[in-house]
Amino acid sequence: MKVTDHRIEPIWYRETSNLSAGKVLDPTIIVMHYTTGWSGTGSRDWLMGAAGGTSNRGSSAHVVVNRDGTAWQIAPFNRVAWHAGPSRYGALKGLNNHAVGIEFVNPGPLSPDGSGRYADGYGNRRTEGDLDEFGGYVSAPHSRVGSQVYAWPLYTEAQLATGRSIVEALTAGYDIRAIVSHEEVDTRGWKTDPGPAFPMESFRALLGEDHDDVPLMEVTATRLNIRGGPGTQYEKLDPPGSIASADVVEVLSSEGVWRYVEVKSGGGAGTRGWVHGAYLG
Repeated sequence: MKVTDHRIEPIWYRETSNLSAGKVLDPTIIVMHYTTGWSGTGSRDWLMGAAGGTSNRGSSAHVVVNRDGTAWQIAPFNRVAWHAGPSRYGALKGLNNHAVGIEFVNPGPLSPDGSGRYADGYGNRRTEGDLDEFGGYVSAPHSRVGSQVYAWPLYTEAQLATGRSIVEALTAGYDIRAIVSHEEVDTRGWKTDPGPAFPMESFRALLGEDHDDVPLMEVTATRLNIRGGPGTQYEKLDPPGSIASADVVEVLSSEGVWRYVEVKSGGGAGTRGWVHGAYLG
């Protein structure tokens, strides 16, 4: 695959109606999403808005990748699509203005209903046999969804192979500095895509040495707990326990909304630990 004139050859192309008028995109980030749908063409048409014959006027993306490996490009890469919503990565805010959005067809987390079936976010239910036929799933909790252990349908090998080819074309055609999940850049606190079934690190590795080139960041909270692992179940590091507003940290890696950092200033300078990314700016 190759980017020519802000389109990837040779995949299908038709333009969504849901684009920002007059805004030019020079992408430096790729944001990974799931569609929250089971149907590839249904998800594609929804994200195309009026051009897809649907009532959707609020969301779009650049590429949709179906479970059989088929890809559809629905926006040129120099146009601003509506996929990231309120978002932040490092010093960049509003990632629609900085990022290409890739949607992988996947329903997202499914809740066990107590009768042996699993419900998606719209109330559609599937049996375990249905999920096995769909490609299988992993079980994992997620605090952004609720207190249960959820089923997360797997992505197919064909789907992931196409996704990697698209990312390779984008990194060859643009100065892509980071590949991120929607969850880790979402500032509302409820997005989870592409979820624990998605091999995020294998996609980040496609950047090679440019992997996650995040600038130094400042603590925006009055006090920010620094922990031994990526979650509130991990104990605070003692010392320092917490770091203060305007302390500078370097982000070394990410896991969901959590950032593994090295503190560069303040009383905790030199400490390495995990902090919640929502309180860095």
